[in-house]
Amino acid sequence: MNPVLERLLKTQIVTDDNGRTWPLEVHVPDAEGQFLQRVIRDVRSSVSIEVGLAFGVSTLYICEAMSEVGGRKHIVCDPDQFGGIGDGFHGIGLKNLRDAGYDSLVEFHPISSHILLPQLERQGVRVQFAFIDGWHTFDYTFVDFFYIDRILDVGGVIVFDDTKNYLAIRKVVRYALTHRAYSFYGGDGCRVSWRRRLASSAANLPLLRRISRPDVLVPDAARGITGQFVALRKQREDVLGDGRNGSRRWDQHVEF
Repeated sequence: MNPVLERLLKTQIVTDDNGRTWPLEVHVPDAEGQFLQRVIRDVRSSVSIEVGLAFGVSTLYICEAMSEVGGRKHIVCDPDQFGGIGDGFHGIGLKNLRDAGYDSLVEFHPISSHILLPQLERQGVRVQFAFIDGWHTFDYTFVDFFYIDRILDVGGVIVFDDTKNYLAIRKVVRYALTHRAYSFYGGDGCRVSWRRRLASSAANLPLLRRISRPDVLVPDAARGITGQFVALRKQREDVLGDGRNGSRRWDQHVEF
């Protein structure tokens, strides 16, 4: 483990460039950080992207794994790194990355993801791994997914943080699994097979499909969406068309 990351986790204290200190209140737990690293090692990511930086703990985990697999660039955006809502993060996330020796690997953008992501698509950027941990409302999380899907390679993985406590984020995950070609990759949620089999059987009953809400008929637990984070793997590109050969019609909709 990088010494800077190890120190942060041990002391639970962060320091800015002026020597002022704050408690490390916002960060992913070690189990999640190690999961992010396993995903990156699996997909052998060359370029990755992260929405949200904060104090940089998740970014340190990601950069460590990116360095191991020969990753070329990790793109990060956070409009609150130097201010913004509340007091912001006082530039501490970037300081921790510099101290850890990852400044040459990281491409930082001090802007919101809904501004950056379309720019990356226009530039032709392609990524193999993404970590979404930004603004936790449905609309902003959905926009993050929508644009990341457009630049994510087939076989790449998106990890959604905070699915345990935020229904809005779980709804975006449900959308991805019902409207796009994504499969459950992993996470720290429920993976009990009987839940999946029961939900699958119930979902095939026409009467239940007509009278039940999708989240009741196939609950989050049946999809593995119960823990702190959920990872999805992209199976194929989204194709617009007439509904044949896996394409989506202009009026396509599936309840989720």
